[in-house]
Amino acid sequence: MEHIKFKAEISFYELIALSKEIVPSRQMLTEIAGDISFHNIVGVSDGRYAAPGTLCFVDRQPKPEDAGRLKESLVITNKAISSCLSGCSMVIVDDPRALFIDLLTRLSTSPGYACFTSLIQEEPGIHPGAEIHPKAVIEGGVFIASGASVGAGCVIKRGTYIGSNVIIRENTVIGCNGIALHKANDGRVLRFPHLAGVIVEDEVEIGAACVLPRGVLRCSRIGRDSVIGNLSNLGHAVQVGSKVWMSAGCLIGGNSKIGDAATLGLGACVRDNIHIGKGCSIGMGTVVVRDLPDNSSVFGNPARRLSEVKSGPER
Repeated sequence: MEHIKFKAEISFYELIALSKEIVPSRQMLTEIAGDISFHNIVGVSDGRYAAPGTLCFVDRQPKPEDAGRLKESLVITNKAISSCLSGCSMVIVDDPRALFIDLLTRLSTSPGYACFTSLIQEEPGIHPGAEIHPKAVIEGGVFIASGASVGAGCVIKRGTYIGSNVIIRENTVIGCNGIALHKANDGRVLRFPHLAGVIVEDEVEIGAACVLPRGVLRCSRIGRDSVIGNLSNLGHAVQVGSKVWMSAGCLIGGNSKIGDAATLGLGACVRDNIHIGKGCSIGMGTVVVRDLPDNSSVFGNPARRLSEVKSGPER
Protein backbone atom coordinates (compact mmCIF):
# COMPACT_ATOMS: atom_id res chain seq x y z
CA MET A 1 0.00 0.00 0.00
CA GLU A 2 1.19 3.50 -0.85
CA HIS A 3 2.38 5.73 1.96
CA ILE A 4 4.39 8.91 2.44
CA LYS A 5 7.59 8.08 4.26
CA PHE A 6 9.04 10.04 7.15
CA LYS A 7 12.69 11.03 6.84
CA ALA A 8 13.14 9.30 10.19
CA GLU A 9 10.80 7.00 12.10
CA ILE A 10 8.85 8.35 15.07
CA SER A 11 7.65 6.24 17.96
CA PHE A 12 4.04 5.34 18.64
CA TYR A 13 4.29 7.00 22.04
CA GLU A 14 5.80 10.22 20.64
CA LEU A 15 2.79 10.57 18.36
CA ILE A 16 0.41 10.00 21.26
CA ALA A 17 2.20 12.71 23.26
CA LEU A 18 2.10 15.13 20.32
CA SER A 19 -1.63 14.48 19.86
CA LYS A 20 -2.22 15.36 23.51
CA GLU A 21 -0.35 18.64 23.02
CA ILE A 22 -2.56 19.57 20.06
CA VAL A 23 -6.03 18.58 21.29
CA PRO A 24 -7.61 21.13 23.66
CA SER A 25 -8.38 19.76 27.11
CA ARG A 26 -12.12 20.32 26.56
CA GLN A 27 -12.13 17.77 23.71
CA MET A 28 -12.21 14.04 24.28
CA LEU A 29 -8.96 12.20 23.58
CA THR A 30 -8.51 8.53 24.42
CA GLU A 31 -5.64 6.27 23.42
CA ILE A 32 -5.97 2.53 22.85
CA ALA A 33 -2.83 0.50 22.26
CA GLY A 34 -4.64 -2.33 20.45
CA ASP A 35 -2.86 -5.38 19.10
CA ILE A 36 0.19 -3.46 17.88
CA SER A 37 3.22 -5.46 16.83
CA PHE A 38 5.19 -2.36 15.86
CA HIS A 39 6.94 0.29 17.93
CA ASN A 40 7.75 2.95 15.36
CA ILE A 41 5.63 4.77 12.76
CA VAL A 42 7.32 4.92 9.33
CA GLY A 43 5.01 7.43 7.62
CA VAL A 44 1.43 8.43 6.88
CA SER A 45 -1.21 6.87 4.64
CA ASP A 46 -4.82 7.14 3.51
CA GLY A 47 -7.09 5.34 5.98
CA ARG A 48 -9.03 3.79 3.10
CA TYR A 49 -5.84 2.07 1.93
CA ALA A 50 -3.85 1.96 5.17
CA ALA A 51 -0.23 0.82 4.95
CA PRO A 52 1.37 -1.14 7.82
CA GLY A 53 3.17 0.93 10.44
CA THR A 54 1.70 4.25 9.35
CA LEU A 55 -0.43 7.01 10.85
CA CYS A 56 -3.87 7.49 9.26
CA PHE A 57 -7.36 8.74 10.10
CA VAL A 58 -10.82 7.27 9.64
CA ASP A 59 -14.00 9.32 10.11
CA ARG A 60 -16.35 7.13 8.07
CA GLN A 61 -17.22 3.50 8.70
CA PRO A 62 -14.63 1.40 6.86
CA LYS A 63 -15.35 -1.59 4.69
CA PRO A 64 -14.67 -4.93 6.45
CA GLU A 65 -11.59 -5.62 4.33
CA ASP A 66 -10.18 -2.17 5.14
CA ALA A 67 -10.78 -2.58 8.88
CA GLY A 68 -8.44 -5.57 8.94
CA ARG A 69 -5.57 -3.56 7.44
CA LEU A 70 -6.08 -0.80 9.99
CA LYS A 71 -4.92 -3.14 12.77
CA GLU A 72 -1.36 -2.62 11.54
CA SER A 73 -1.59 1.19 11.73
CA LEU A 74 -2.13 3.94 14.28
CA VAL A 75 -5.64 5.22 13.55
CA ILE A 76 -7.09 8.59 14.51
CA THR A 77 -10.85 8.20 14.70
CA ASN A 78 -13.96 9.22 16.65
CA LYS A 79 -15.97 7.38 19.28
CA ALA A 80 -18.70 6.21 16.88
CA ILE A 81 -16.23 4.61 14.44
CA SER A 82 -13.94 3.19 17.14
CA SER A 83 -16.47 0.48 17.98
CA CYS A 84 -15.95 -0.93 14.45
CA LEU A 85 -12.16 -1.09 14.87
CA SER A 86 -11.68 -3.74 17.52
CA GLY A 87 -8.02 -4.62 17.97
CA CYS A 88 -6.77 -1.43 16.32
CA SER A 89 -4.37 1.04 17.90
CA MET A 90 -6.36 4.26 18.09
CA VAL A 91 -6.42 7.86 19.15
CA ILE A 92 -10.10 8.66 19.73
CA VAL A 93 -11.01 12.33 19.43
CA ASP A 94 -14.08 14.39 18.55
CA ASP A 95 -12.63 15.70 15.24
CA PRO A 96 -10.17 13.12 13.85
CA ARG A 97 -9.65 14.88 10.51
CA ALA A 98 -8.64 18.12 12.25
CA LEU A 99 -6.17 16.34 14.55
CA PHE A 100 -4.70 14.49 11.57
CA ILE A 101 -4.19 17.73 9.63
CA ASP A 102 -2.60 19.39 12.66
CA LEU A 103 -0.27 16.42 13.10
CA LEU A 104 0.72 16.45 9.42
CA THR A 105 1.65 20.11 9.75
CA ARG A 106 3.74 19.53 12.89
CA LEU A 107 5.45 16.46 11.43
CA SER A 108 6.49 18.35 8.28
CA THR A 109 9.11 20.11 10.41
CA SER A 110 10.30 17.04 12.29
CA PRO A 111 10.89 14.33 11.19
CA GLY A 112 9.80 15.67 7.75
CA TYR A 113 8.64 13.75 4.68
CA ALA A 114 10.51 12.06 1.85
CA CYS A 115 9.91 13.80 -1.49
CA PHE A 116 8.53 10.63 -3.13
CA THR A 117 5.95 8.17 -1.84
CA SER A 118 6.70 4.51 -1.28
CA LEU A 119 5.80 3.79 -4.94
CA ILE A 120 8.99 5.46 -6.20
CA GLN A 121 12.39 3.97 -5.43
CA GLU A 122 14.53 6.32 -7.54
CA GLU A 123 16.35 9.28 -6.06
CA PRO A 124 15.55 12.80 -7.36
CA GLY A 125 17.53 13.88 -10.40
CA ILE A 126 17.34 14.91 -14.04
CA HIS A 127 18.83 12.49 -16.56
CA PRO A 128 21.34 14.13 -18.92
CA GLY A 129 19.31 12.70 -21.80
CA ALA A 130 16.24 14.77 -20.84
CA GLU A 131 15.52 18.01 -22.72
CA ILE A 132 14.53 20.84 -20.38
CA HIS A 133 13.73 24.25 -21.84
CA PRO A 134 15.73 27.00 -20.09
CA LYS A 135 12.49 28.83 -19.24
CA ALA A 136 10.98 25.82 -17.47
CA VAL A 137 11.02 25.75 -13.65
CA ILE A 138 12.07 22.44 -12.08
CA GLU A 139 11.98 22.32 -8.28
CA GLY A 140 14.25 20.15 -6.20
CA GLY A 141 12.92 16.68 -5.39
CA VAL A 142 11.91 15.85 -8.99
CA PHE A 143 12.90 12.83 -11.10
CA ILE A 144 13.00 13.20 -14.90
CA ALA A 145 14.06 10.19 -16.98
CA SER A 146 15.98 9.93 -20.23
CA GLY A 147 14.26 11.19 -23.37
CA ALA A 148 11.73 13.37 -21.55
CA SER A 149 11.01 16.83 -22.96
CA VAL A 150 9.75 19.75 -20.86
CA GLY A 151 8.62 22.89 -22.71
CA ALA A 152 8.99 26.61 -21.99
CA GLY A 153 7.02 27.97 -19.05
CA CYS A 154 6.36 24.58 -17.47
CA VAL A 155 6.52 24.27 -13.68
CA ILE A 156 7.41 20.84 -12.30
CA LYS A 157 7.10 20.75 -8.52
CA ARG A 158 8.63 18.63 -5.77
CA GLY A 159 7.51 15.01 -5.62
CA THR A 160 6.94 14.63 -9.38
CA TYR A 161 8.24 11.55 -11.21
CA ILE A 162 8.46 11.80 -15.02
CA GLY A 163 9.22 8.63 -16.98
CA SER A 164 11.12 7.99 -20.19
CA ASN A 165 10.21 9.82 -23.43
CA VAL A 166 7.45 11.87 -21.81
CA ILE A 167 6.52 15.08 -23.67
CA ILE A 168 5.23 18.01 -21.60
CA ARG A 169 4.27 21.01 -23.68
CA GLU A 170 4.44 24.71 -22.86
CA ASN A 171 3.05 26.28 -19.66
CA THR A 172 1.88 23.06 -18.04
CA VAL A 173 2.02 22.81 -14.23
CA ILE A 174 2.60 19.43 -12.60
CA GLY A 175 2.63 18.81 -8.85
CA CYS A 176 0.88 21.93 -7.53
CA ASN A 177 -1.50 21.64 -4.58
CA GLY A 178 -5.17 20.98 -5.16
CA ILE A 179 -7.97 22.34 -2.98
CA ALA A 180 -8.80 20.22 0.07
CA LEU A 181 -10.31 22.12 3.00
CA HIS A 182 -11.84 21.02 6.29
CA LYS A 183 -13.84 23.17 8.68
CA ALA A 184 -12.90 21.94 12.13
CA ASN A 185 -15.32 21.67 15.03
CA ASP A 186 -13.61 24.68 16.62
CA GLY A 187 -14.40 26.86 13.59
CA ARG A 188 -10.95 26.82 11.98
CA VAL A 189 -10.74 26.24 8.21
CA LEU A 190 -7.83 23.85 7.71
CA ARG A 191 -6.02 23.20 4.45
CA PHE A 192 -5.14 19.53 4.01
CA PRO A 193 -1.40 19.23 3.19
CA HIS A 194 -0.73 17.61 -0.18
CA LEU A 195 2.06 15.15 0.58
CA ALA A 196 1.87 12.70 -2.31
CA GLY A 197 3.24 13.59 -5.72
CA VAL A 198 2.52 12.94 -9.39
CA ILE A 199 3.70 9.92 -11.38
CA VAL A 200 3.84 10.32 -15.16
CA GLU A 201 4.70 6.97 -16.70
CA ASP A 202 6.75 6.32 -19.86
CA GLU A 203 5.71 7.57 -23.32
CA VAL A 204 3.00 9.94 -22.06
CA GLU A 205 2.24 13.20 -23.92
CA ILE A 206 0.78 16.14 -21.99
CA GLY A 207 -0.45 19.18 -23.93
CA ALA A 208 0.05 22.91 -23.31
CA ALA A 209 -1.38 24.75 -20.28
CA CYS A 210 -2.54 21.63 -18.44
CA VAL A 211 -2.75 21.39 -14.64
CA LEU A 212 -1.98 18.12 -12.82
CA PRO A 213 -2.04 18.62 -9.03
CA ARG A 214 -0.28 16.32 -6.59
CA GLY A 215 -2.28 14.00 -4.36
CA VAL A 216 -3.00 14.48 -0.67
CA LEU A 217 -2.05 10.99 0.57
CA ARG A 218 -2.05 9.07 -2.74
CA CYS A 219 -0.18 10.05 -5.88
CA SER A 220 -1.88 11.43 -8.97
CA ARG A 221 -0.92 9.11 -11.83
CA ILE A 222 -0.88 9.13 -15.64
CA GLY A 223 -0.46 5.66 -17.17
CA ARG A 224 1.92 4.67 -19.93
CA ASP A 225 1.20 5.76 -23.52
CA SER A 226 -1.63 8.11 -22.53
CA VAL A 227 -2.31 11.53 -24.10
CA ILE A 228 -3.66 14.52 -22.15
CA GLY A 229 -4.96 17.29 -24.44
CA ASN A 230 -4.20 21.01 -24.19
CA LEU A 231 -5.93 22.98 -21.40
CA SER A 232 -7.01 19.89 -19.48
CA ASN A 233 -7.29 20.09 -15.69
CA LEU A 234 -7.07 16.99 -13.51
CA GLY A 235 -7.91 17.00 -9.80
CA HIS A 236 -5.69 15.67 -7.05
CA ALA A 237 -5.08 11.89 -6.85
CA VAL A 238 -6.69 11.25 -10.26
CA GLN A 239 -5.65 7.87 -11.67
CA VAL A 240 -5.42 7.75 -15.48
CA GLY A 241 -4.81 4.30 -16.96
CA SER A 242 -2.58 3.34 -19.87
CA LYS A 243 -3.36 4.23 -23.51
CA VAL A 244 -6.01 6.78 -22.53
CA TRP A 245 -6.85 9.54 -25.03
CA MET A 246 -8.07 12.78 -23.44
CA SER A 247 -8.96 15.58 -25.87
CA ALA A 248 -8.45 19.30 -25.22
CA GLY A 249 -10.22 21.02 -22.33
CA CYS A 250 -11.19 17.97 -20.26
CA LEU A 251 -11.96 18.44 -16.54
CA ILE A 252 -11.48 15.48 -14.21
CA GLY A 253 -12.53 15.76 -10.56
CA GLY A 254 -10.25 14.68 -7.75
CA ASN A 255 -9.86 11.01 -6.81
CA SER A 256 -11.50 9.83 -10.04
CA LYS A 257 -10.15 6.86 -11.97
CA ILE A 258 -10.02 6.57 -15.77
CA GLY A 259 -9.59 3.00 -17.00
CA ASP A 260 -7.12 1.79 -19.63
CA ALA A 261 -7.84 2.68 -23.27
CA ALA A 262 -10.69 5.07 -22.41
CA THR A 263 -11.27 8.03 -24.75
CA LEU A 264 -12.66 11.43 -23.74
CA GLY A 265 -13.89 13.96 -26.29
CA LEU A 266 -13.40 17.74 -26.28
CA GLY A 267 -14.42 19.38 -23.01
CA ALA A 268 -15.63 16.22 -21.28
CA CYS A 269 -16.23 16.66 -17.52
CA VAL A 270 -15.99 13.91 -14.92
CA ARG A 271 -17.19 14.52 -11.37
CA ASP A 272 -14.87 13.77 -8.44
CA ASN A 273 -14.64 10.21 -7.05
CA ILE A 274 -15.96 8.65 -10.27
CA HIS A 275 -14.71 5.36 -11.76
CA ILE A 276 -14.60 5.21 -15.57
CA GLY A 277 -14.15 1.64 -16.76
CA LYS A 278 -11.70 0.30 -19.32
CA GLY A 279 -12.38 1.06 -22.97
CA CYS A 280 -15.09 3.65 -22.28
CA SER A 281 -15.86 6.31 -24.89
CA ILE A 282 -17.08 9.68 -23.57
CA GLY A 283 -18.44 12.10 -26.15
CA MET A 284 -17.60 15.79 -26.60
CA GLY A 285 -18.96 18.01 -23.80
CA THR A 286 -20.34 15.07 -21.81
CA VAL A 287 -20.79 15.45 -18.03
CA VAL A 288 -20.22 12.19 -16.15
CA VAL A 289 -21.76 12.06 -12.67
CA ARG A 290 -21.95 8.28 -12.13
CA ASP A 291 -19.52 5.38 -12.46
CA LEU A 292 -19.30 3.80 -15.91
CA PRO A 293 -18.73 0.06 -16.46
CA ASP A 294 -16.13 -1.16 -18.94
CA ASN A 295 -16.70 -0.37 -22.64
CA SER A 296 -19.52 2.11 -22.04
CA SER A 297 -20.35 4.76 -24.66
CA VAL A 298 -21.94 7.93 -23.27
CA PHE A 299 -22.95 11.39 -24.44
CA GLY A 300 -24.80 14.41 -23.06
CA ASN A 301 -25.37 16.29 -19.79
CA PRO A 302 -25.84 14.25 -17.72
CA ALA A 303 -24.16 11.38 -19.55
CA ARG A 304 -26.51 8.90 -21.20
CA ARG A 305 -25.60 5.49 -22.55
CA LEU A 306 -25.61 5.16 -26.35
CA SER A 307 -24.90 2.18 -28.55
CA GLU A 308 -21.66 3.66 -29.88
CA VAL A 309 -19.75 6.92 -29.42
CA LYS A 310 -16.45 7.53 -31.20
CA SER A 311 -14.65 10.11 -29.04
CA GLY A 312 -11.03 9.53 -29.95
CA PRO A 313 -8.51 7.25 -31.66
CA GLU A 314 -7.66 3.81 -30.35
CA ARG A 315 -4.45 3.84 -28.35
